[in-house]
Amino acid sequence: PKPSKGRKAVDHSFCPLSLNSDCSLQLFRSINDGSFFFQEGRYGMFITQLPMLLGVWLHLPMKALILLYSLGLAGTYGACVLIAHRVFKSPVAALAIMLSLVVGIGDSFFHATTETHLLLAMSGLLFGSLEWLGRLERRTQAYPAVALIAIWCLFSHPNALFTIVFVAATAVLMERIRVAEGVGLLLLCGAFFLARLMTIPEGSYDAHQFLELKNYSANLSNFWGLFPIWFIKQYLKNEYLAVVVLLGVVVLFCRPWRLALFTLGAAWFFWMLTVLTFHDGSGEAMMEKSFMPGIFMLCIPFAVLCHGHKWRKAFVVVAVGLFCHSFINISIHRRYYRERLDAISELLQAHGQRTPKMLIPVKDVQGSVMNFSEWATSLDALMLSRCLGDTARTMFLDNGQPDAVSAANDASAFLYLPWELTATEALDPYYFNLPNVPYQTVHVRLKPRVGRFSDP
Repeated sequence: PKPSKGRKAVDHSFCPLSLNSDCSLQLFRSINDGSFFFQEGRYGMFITQLPMLLGVWLHLPMKALILLYSLGLAGTYGACVLIAHRVFKSPVAALAIMLSLVVGIGDSFFHATTETHLLLAMSGLLFGSLEWLGRLERRTQAYPAVALIAIWCLFSHPNALFTIVFVAATAVLMERIRVAEGVGLLLLCGAFFLARLMTIPEGSYDAHQFLELKNYSANLSNFWGLFPIWFIKQYLKNEYLAVVVLLGVVVLFCRPWRLALFTLGAAWFFWMLTVLTFHDGSGEAMMEKSFMPGIFMLCIPFAVLCHGHKWRKAFVVVAVGLFCHSFINISIHRRYYRERLDAISELLQAHGQRTPKMLIPVKDVQGSVMNFSEWATSLDALMLSRCLGDTARTMFLDNGQPDAVSAANDASAFLYLPWELTATEALDPYYFNLPNVPYQTVHVRLKPRVGRFSDP
């Protein structure tokens, strides 16, 4: 885009796909450590990190690593669609995967911590494998593939417990598999869930969410005033219009009735658990991702209508409309990320030469686009500066944390997470050659962010 009067042009040539790297803890840790990084034990994510790690081992430039990371994510989801359609011969699963990754989505489409997206892609692939299993005469040949996909789901995200149960029950109700085969999947989920409960680290993110849900009764009296309910109301004006359409189609046309009732009941049950678990609210991307598995549950019966109903052509038209609506909303959210990256880039260009490690007071950016995904600012500035030049720069939003104040005078310190205010292990000198100087405070003036969720 053309720069406004008095502002330098920003180089966008490197980032047609790089917006997937925003909120970039995973990407930073993988590059800096030169190895896989599995946050909260999400080991199923290894496949999405392979292309980027290959680039790290080859010492490719930062621009290439960011593109490879984004391609690793998109390529994995695309592979799930192709395998479902070409190998398992399940166009229903392929369409359900594609819909579940974009319907009701805006901000989280660009979120790097995409284990929820991988879970939904793998869960759709699991449904395709069950359809494939039901068609085979020699069923024993397909069981290892089904078990592998189910285990992959379980190692991708804890919500696999809900998606696998839903997929298995749906396949039984649709007579794709036998009851015994569905029970086998449920037993696998149960065993994994029990093992997970016994090994989950105390104080971890998953443990915290489990405790929040365990104490759900404390929030029932103010249920309609909880943050997730407000969030849903906001999204009904845009992203969740598509979800309302899906709900309406399932209610009116999904048959037999037991399948429709089970789908609606499962989706509502999951959404209520989500509201009670995240009752205090969270970031936009995290809130979106929390509701995604419930939307996935609507996508499977809708995809069945698109391929098996007598009015399937009409439902295909509806599906195309859902995709168009979704990508319009995704494009709107892309604007926020672009503006935020522009702001970071301009601050680096304006102050980076004399102040390569900036402390920016939070009050200076309150209500601006820099407040959008503000926790990742230090990491994004670090990697963005390597894309735009030869020397790394960084900036940290200073909220007066005591640890940040004390670390600001430590030339070896690298402040990168608001909740983890300690210097990381030595930064990789090839990619993150951050100057060995103290932090300096830089005051900035930014335009207010205009749009949803901008009211403080």
